[in-house]
Amino acid sequence: MDLLQQCARWHEEGAYQNIIDAIEALPADQRTPELDSELARAYNNLAGPGDKELFRKAIRLLAPHEAYFQNDHCWNFRMGYAWYYLDEEGPALHYFEQALEARPGDEDTQQFIDDCRHRLTLPQFDRSFRQRVEEAWAAFGQAEEQLRALIDAPDRAKTQQELLDRCAAALELALDDPAFELGFNGQKHELVLCPNGDRVQLFALAYFARRIPAPVAAHWNVQVGRQPSPGFTLQAAGREVRPETVRVKAKKTEHGAALTLYCPELSDLWEQDEDQVWWLLSLLTDQVLGELSAMALVDGFEVKNKPLGRGDFSLDQLPRRLAALGLEAPASVDAWLETSDLDYERQPDRDSDADWRMDVSRGVTRCPGLVAEYMQNRSDHMDRLHRQGAVAGFLLFPTDTFACEADPGQAAQDFRNELQAALEREAGPDAVTCIGWAEGLYAQYLDLIAWDLPAVLDAAMAFLQGSRVAWGAFHSFRRTVGTVRLADNTPAPVDPETGSLLTVADIQTLQDFEEKTSGYYGRMLQYLEEFVQSGVEEHRFTYRQAREDLQIALWYAFANNNLDTYLNYWQVTQWMPDSEKNAAGCGTWYYRYASALVYCGRLEEARRYAEEGARQEPDYPWVWLLLGRLRSHFGDRAGALAAADRGLELVPGDYEFRTLRQEIEAGATLEEMEYHWIDPASDAMLQEGRADEDDMFDKQQCLACIRLDAAGLERALAVFGPDPDRYEAGDPFCIFPYPVDGQEVPLVFRMNQAGLSKQDPARLAALKARLDAGGLCTARDDLGRPCTLDSVQVELGVRPTLLYRPDGTEDWYPLPLELD
Repeated sequence: MDLLQQCARWHEEGAYQNIIDAIEALPADQRTPELDSELARAYNNLAGPGDKELFRKAIRLLAPHEAYFQNDHCWNFRMGYAWYYLDEEGPALHYFEQALEARPGDEDTQQFIDDCRHRLTLPQFDRSFRQRVEEAWAAFGQAEEQLRALIDAPDRAKTQQELLDRCAAALELALDDPAFELGFNGQKHELVLCPNGDRVQLFALAYFARRIPAPVAAHWNVQVGRQPSPGFTLQAAGREVRPETVRVKAKKTEHGAALTLYCPELSDLWEQDEDQVWWLLSLLTDQVLGELSAMALVDGFEVKNKPLGRGDFSLDQLPRRLAALGLEAPASVDAWLETSDLDYERQPDRDSDADWRMDVSRGVTRCPGLVAEYMQNRSDHMDRLHRQGAVAGFLLFPTDTFACEADPGQAAQDFRNELQAALEREAGPDAVTCIGWAEGLYAQYLDLIAWDLPAVLDAAMAFLQGSRVAWGAFHSFRRTVGTVRLADNTPAPVDPETGSLLTVADIQTLQDFEEKTSGYYGRMLQYLEEFVQSGVEEHRFTYRQAREDLQIALWYAFANNNLDTYLNYWQVTQWMPDSEKNAAGCGTWYYRYASALVYCGRLEEARRYAEEGARQEPDYPWVWLLLGRLRSHFGDRAGALAAADRGLELVPGDYEFRTLRQEIEAGATLEEMEYHWIDPASDAMLQEGRADEDDMFDKQQCLACIRLDAAGLERALAVFGPDPDRYEAGDPFCIFPYPVDGQEVPLVFRMNQAGLSKQDPARLAALKARLDAGGLCTARDDLGRPCTLDSVQVELGVRPTLLYRPDGTEDWYPLPLELD
């Protein structure tokens, strides 16, 4: 058995460290591409989702063999897998697509492709670029005094590397692979951020420079782009290259000047490495003009290996010659970016099913690279922005909105301007930079870079919803991802008989699920959820319209409340607020919403809504039932008895109201008042302990989430000792990280803080002991696949569950945890 075969066996056994040890023990000359690929797979499989360095090792092992493994499924899949778990869905998507081409129909690969596209459609970052910039400047501020001391050190050669490392550590919190220079100009220390010709990154660097904190600015000048360097020379091919020896011709263009250069000193190097000559002369040009001026003024760049002839001049004269052509250096990076609009026109695609922007006939952009890459179905700029927590994309809305205007084009432009103003006003200018616009046959486009995407989309949604356009959406500058619908202003198809999206037949079906003492409430809820999902997917109505529909809200709350679990009640509290504007006069709506609030421990809100329900529809009896319980809980005994009496007026002799009155007089707790069933015979069995044990247990557990026991919560948290800053307090669940086998995983109590406060301390201690005992981070599922622990889930009164994810999949594998 050779080593590759042995590695295959170890892989099946999940013995990834054996693979790593065996291959890394080999001499370098015995390491084949196949072995490096196996080693990379082992690192991928050994790594957990947070083990970034292991995934980077896998990429470093695979990358040198790209040509060797061209069109190989496994190599591309392993590259995609490593990029995916580095949260680099852009490169991951590229490699997964190559893997699928090599193995058409592979389900695992297709799942990763679908997930990458989903994540790239609406990117979510742990920290936006706006937040990262704040963190980077905070770190720079803490280090800046040491940086100044290192710059001022007598022997810079000894401190140079430490200086660069310290500065990079701060800048890398926000910027991807930052290029920079440090110095002192005689008055202040200087930080120069270098875009290296990348116009998209220039926007990020300009943003970063603008956000410098005042205490840092007191000691530092921050510039974007290298400044001109008179007398600069290059050492190349064993000879010195000076601007005076480089010959240039400059021709004015619409957007600057096209340059042609020739350097006789580099003729020999041309034959060996033409690309090196181009790079050296472009670098020398940047030094003569300054980096920003070169980006702003040079509209074309060509290098030749023969004399240019009449009319040429030396490179050191270039600034003066460009000025003679009327081309002046930008006053600042911000001034240039704000005025660097480039017009473009193209032949539009008349296929209405073509990708967005294919219908564009003309536009204006400050980032031509983004537009060009989108049209070419490339995403290099997008991937770099993604690594920094930023997204470039465009908002779009239908062109035919403005068809009847006297000047449709101007009307569309006015709407774009209003949209842009709303974004900058509501999201803030530090959340978005608008970079252009385009008009198409079917849609109008506003281009932007979102430094804080959620804030930008929230602002766009608020503006577009209810506006004159039929719909509005967001799409990133990536061709193969989806579109995020932000607004749909078409009227909902309300049934004239029901006044709802639900038809008479729909309501009859829902009623058929209901019985007197028990009902098919799970099926009722499923019917509603499928009704909404299919309606949205078929574009019959929007999700927002469904949530605002009063009848849907009433049935949704009815089904969830009768399922009688904490999570069902919580779902009601999330759904109901959108329909409140349509609930005037409907006591049922207030009763069902207030009931859900009670079981989520939001008792003051519940009382307010119950009181309002009684005012809105005073003849609806059941809101008085809940109101009596809540008034009693809050110490208003007289008001509680009045509510019970009002209920008995509306429903004379009713069992629930008679029981309520007795419990108010006896001083029963809110939980005791809620521990009932509607049917008198069933409730009698419940009170006497003769009901089904599981039903009684479920009812008792649900009551645990109504009132917080502060001392009990303190005891529960003391068992695990979570970091207060990393503890999420019960909306809907209580969550904090806990170490299992040395790796932090979320410990999820699927309940609010009231529920957590009622947990048995002995049971919690047993859970802690079991987690601390270890051996839980990995497992194998029923198919024999190796799995990694994703989280520990704790339900009310139920055995904890270890939730595993099979490696390389989006599947889940739940495994009950025995505490004994």
